[in-house]
Amino acid sequence: MKSKEYLKSFFTEHWKYMTVNAACKLGLFDVLSVEGKTLQQVSNLLNVPENNIDLLLKGLLNINFLDIIEDKYVLNNLSVLLTENHPESLKYACMNWSDDHLEAWNDLDQSIKSGKSFFENKHKMNYFDFLNQDEAKLENYHKAMFAYAKDDYKHIADVFDFSVHNSLMDVGGGYGACISIIKKENPGVKCYLFDLELVIEKSMASKDVNLVAGDFFVSVPKLSEAILLSRVLHDWDDEKASQIINNVYRALPENGNLYIIENLTDTIKDEAALLSLNMHVITKSFERNLTAYNTLLSKGGFTILEIKKINDLQHLIVAKKDEK
Repeated sequence: MKSKEYLKSFFTEHWKYMTVNAACKLGLFDVLSVEGKTLQQVSNLLNVPENNIDLLLKGLLNINFLDIIEDKYVLNNLSVLLTENHPESLKYACMNWSDDHLEAWNDLDQSIKSGKSFFENKHKMNYFDFLNQDEAKLENYHKAMFAYAKDDYKHIADVFDFSVHNSLMDVGGGYGACISIIKKENPGVKCYLFDLELVIEKSMASKDVNLVAGDFFVSVPKLSEAILLSRVLHDWDDEKASQIINNVYRALPENGNLYIIENLTDTIKDEAALLSLNMHVITKSFERNLTAYNTLLSKGGFTILEIKKINDLQHLIVAKKDEK
């Protein structure tokens, strides 16, 4: 493709995502989850005029998110994953990147100039305080993160043998996907999920995971011999990340282990450049390399013991508490 043609196509790439996102918001894929439907049936079920829904259906066909058999629209291998009740559903993950995220990215130039996140610039608060003010936004965010974690960490128990511990606490673990996977594979380990009360009260963790409410910026409870931070630190700048690590240090017993799951930019071909831009505009943070995490952990009283690959993006950092 010639340069001009490439650019003209590139400028409107977001149309594809927004088409799929609209279908998720309307519940279009859900009404097709049992069997195919005609245009009229879809229109009636969604209470949307035929002419309007026809545009969306044709758009979805164009980008291969639907198939048509005779006169009925049917799900395919992509759209079936965007239905509410699919066991590996990514519906909320899809919707996570619209609305506030798009508004934030539209302000990227200002965020780059100011050094602040969009939410600090516009709302005078960080992203998570912004989410915590709106129950629906908070729930949708955590459902999206749960879906990602459920898939990303499905083999976490094969990466490390957590049965060496009697207890493990997932600090800032959201709705509990990661700790639930670990508990399932290590039933003898007493597992805890620690997060804000308004997150914990809607947890999707397995019933054999103990739920504990609190704020990791205030303190972390002394409940377990090991602690897990799964993609928590990348949400925060160095000052806030150090505050979390310091509180984890205080919570761990002598020689306690800290496990950190993060994207390590020095192991990723493109150094997660666009993901770092996203972290900057959303949370005023960035993806770090192993040297940066080693610096944070050393200052916080930890020594890295080993690094284990989880998948193409994430690694598990295994660290031990030093005695100060």
